[in-house]
Amino acid sequence: MRKTLLLAVALGTSACGGPDDAATSADSSSGSSSGAASSAAGEPTSTGSMTSASVTGTGSGEPETSTSTGAIVSTGADEPASTGEGESSTGEPIACAPAALAAGDHKIQVMHGGLKRTALVHIPASLDLKAPAPLVLNFHGLTSNSDQQVFFSGMNPKADAAGFIVVYPQGVQSSWNAGACCGAAIDQDIDDVGFVRALVAQLELTLCIDERRIYATGMSNGGFMSHRLACEAADLFAAVAPVSAVNGMDTCSPSRPVPVMMFNGTLDPLVAYNGGGLFGSAEQTFNEWSARDLCDDAPKPGKSNGAASCLQHDICDAEVSVVFCTFEGMGHCWPGNAFCPFGAASTDLSANDEMWAFFSQYTLP
Repeated sequence: MRKTLLLAVALGTSACGGPDDAATSADSSSGSSSGAASSAAGEPTSTGSMTSASVTGTGSGEPETSTSTGAIVSTGADEPASTGEGESSTGEPIACAPAALAAGDHKIQVMHGGLKRTALVHIPASLDLKAPAPLVLNFHGLTSNSDQQVFFSGMNPKADAAGFIVVYPQGVQSSWNAGACCGAAIDQDIDDVGFVRALVAQLELTLCIDERRIYATGMSNGGFMSHRLACEAADLFAAVAPVSAVNGMDTCSPSRPVPVMMFNGTLDPLVAYNGGGLFGSAEQTFNEWSARDLCDDAPKPGKSNGAASCLQHDICDAEVSVVFCTFEGMGHCWPGNAFCPFGAASTDLSANDEMWAFFSQYTLP
């Protein structure tokens, strides 16, 4: 049953992108890249120039034979100097190392677990690189890749408008080890939680990141990964907002109450809204997070528009909330994007707008 379901998911998501495994790519060359890629529907996944930076840490991707020095090497021109002065989310002064990356789009490499892993980094032009900035990690779905997630989620314009850095990590063979889902990362028992921790640690050395305002989201398998990070890295992530996903972890014991916002379509053909196969229902995941966060109130109506409506628990431990947005008739999609390869899209609510409003309420204690 597991192999059959995973094959169905893989065949479905491949329509949104090819098996571009940047995790095993040796693309560390200098110079610029057009950053242009396309989905099977011919939609561009990114535009403009992109610099490449090599970041060596504890890593994951290709086998590494050289000794890691922890150095950051950027090929981008006009990288800014920074005085390292800024303020944290508490208003207290914070000292940052000089920014190693300029505003724009970059590909970085992180070594973890003997593998070379990559991630795309988008830094808004308006961002003050001397001040600590919020960070959002945005995970692609199974058989997709980081370039396609840039297009499919459409998050860069929101990052530009709101002033946060968004990073798109690449999974091993385009998959994430996220419990019940999915692919090679699960079969090979890839330490994706460890990779994410190493990636964030390197980003904190590379850029001025507010360590109390780090968030996770993702599509499908990437949404499952966001749930896993809420379960196992609640010390690192202030809040999560999975899209078209449920929690696939058999055991989930976060170190603290975690704010969670979910987006699910009732006609999702891959992660069934009402559950089935390896996955529980979206409502079950909502209820389980409410229980973990010790919510005492009955769910009440939240934001709604058209066929989209949200339920939320607000009286929870540590003043967190749990929000569940349902999109009637929507398939396996990213709300707010009119393009969806697996069923009907919905633009009744924007996942990017709603999750950023949600994220903005929370910092790590």
